[in-house]
Amino acid sequence: MIDEMTKESLRVENDDIAGPSLMVTLTQLDAVRPLLDRHEVFYWVDADAISLDNGPYTTVINFGKGGDAARIQAILDEAG
Repeated sequence: MIDEMTKESLRVENDDIAGPSLMVTLTQLDAVRPLLDRHEVFYWVDADAISLDNGPYTTVINFGKGGDAARIQAILDEAG
């Protein structure tokens, strides 16, 4: 899946303490959530969204310490 801000592939970031996460725009969130749901990926979305330099509002999808970053990345990559 392509990041609408960078025009590159969405990238799951992995933090050793918090677990994997993904930053997406609010409009892209509407496309990513059903994809994650179809693959039964556990996640939660930050309650806050921010806009940097008047750009689109973005939020973070968190997958928790048990999240499998490689599996999530593969799901996103397969979606195009």
